[in-house]
Amino acid sequence: MPRSAAAPRLTFARARTRLLVGLGWVIIAIGVIITPIPGPGGVPVAFVGGLLVLRHSPDSRRLFVRMKKRHPRFLAPFERIRTFFRRRRQRIAATGRARGFPAVVGQR
Repeated sequence: MPRSAAAPRLTFARARTRLLVGLGWVIIAIGVIITPIPGPGGVPVAFVGGLLVLRHSPDSRRLFVRMKKRHPRFLAPFERIRTFFRRRRQRIAATGRARGFPAVVGQR
């Protein structure tokens, strides 16, 4: 049976993206489960899961942008952390290293 042009193939990149989004949701679930435990354990864990989902899911990003426009003060801390990591990624891509870490031997 021939494949239709509309059915996308599951490539390595798509599988990786789906795996990372799934992992993000699992991390969010773990964060929600451990939230009642004393200490700040659950919220930061769920936060990391949310960052992972936002990084790899276009649908989640669209929803985040829509919510950010409706409730800017509520999502401001989340946006600051996202901006920090985005700038850090760009800086690493441009220079080959993160700020505060020494260069690799033989690299300037």
